[in-house]
Amino acid sequence: MSVRVDEITEGEVMVFTGPGKGKTTAALGVACRIIAHGGKVVFVYFTGPQRPSWGEVKAAATFGGNWRMIGIDSEAEEISFPGDFTETANTVGEALTKAQKLWLHECDLLVLDDISHHLERGEIDTAQVLALIDGRPPDTSIILTGQSVPEPIIQRAGLVTEFRKIK
Repeated sequence: MSVRVDEITEGEVMVFTGPGKGKTTAALGVACRIIAHGGKVVFVYFTGPQRPSWGEVKAAATFGGNWRMIGIDSEAEEISFPGDFTETANTVGEALTKAQKLWLHECDLLVLDDISHHLERGEIDTAQVLALIDGRPPDTSIILTGQSVPEPIIQRAGLVTEFRKIK
């Protein structure tokens, strides 16, 4: 399904990066717009669930089946936190595999939130992420967020926004 959000008429790859605040919030804004236009979103939290009280986790529940929040068990601060998510993956590697083989084909927007620190630590290989990008359906968008996204991914993206702290 192709969902029109302003000038986005086909899928694109977006990167929200940099040390400033607002990367996840920007991704959430795009996700809300996709849902408002009848689309489906899969939002994978590569940092957690650290805190299920985050507003975005609670808000996603109000969108029903159009917004799936994915937590990662191995990243949870407490064993009970994953229960607040639509579904979970056991590990970061499993989450990326599911994103590539399953979730990417079930949505209009796939958000890989805070994936960059796993790339930096070598838990996920940049080539795996590039394969996911290259294998996406043409009408599916992907957003990757994190403080330091590797250059090959930045080069592959159609839109890159850097967030920096001014004050």
